[in-house]
Amino acid sequence: MIASVSYDQVEILKSIMELCKIEKFCADISYGNGKFYGEIEPPAFKGDIAPQVDGVTECSSSKLPVDDSAFKSLVFDPPFLTYVRAAREGNGNMIMAKRFGGYWRYDELEKHYRETLSEAYRVLDKKGIMVFKCQDIIHNHKMHCTHANIIDWSRGLFRLKDLFVLPAKTRMPIPQQKGTKKKTQKHARIFHSYFMVLEKSATNKKG
Repeated sequence: MIASVSYDQVEILKSIMELCKIEKFCADISYGNGKFYGEIEPPAFKGDIAPQVDGVTECSSSKLPVDDSAFKSLVFDPPFLTYVRAAREGNGNMIMAKRFGGYWRYDELEKHYRETLSEAYRVLDKKGIMVFKCQDIIHNHKMHCTHANIIDWSRGLFRLKDLFVLPAKTRMPIPQQKGTKKKTQKHARIFHSYFMVLEKSATNKKG
């Protein structure tokens, strides 16, 4: 029995592969250092805006150097943090920023995600599968249900085929800036990510 919640990321990927009859993912458009897959064979096409390992094509997930309908499946594991963009003064030096990267504002995240959804629609074949890893966040004292937003942003391009939840095994410490006092907690801290399984729609209703 395949469950929708697992503490093991690789187990979730294997579950998606089994349910969607994927022998091997065709592409990863935010490849990073390649540790995402564990013992699973990585995709043939590996893309990243800032390649960290050999064999990765330098490209943006929103503008891929491949033909239309080139892939039957792809994986997208983008940054999800805001206020932590690398190279920005202050927060750019945070551990989370250095490890994962991020955006300064939520609308930057939205723009990147929307553009990547459109590009994924272009490069995926009929009923192609996009595995989109994401996390909800608090930005500017407001809760953003990113996984729900992605469903809305992808409307007319993809349908939500499945959804998996990955609780965190370890928890990064909350950064404290110098000279500031500990503040009263106003929101529940988020300790889980989503693996959204999106299937390409037969027709682009946005077009």
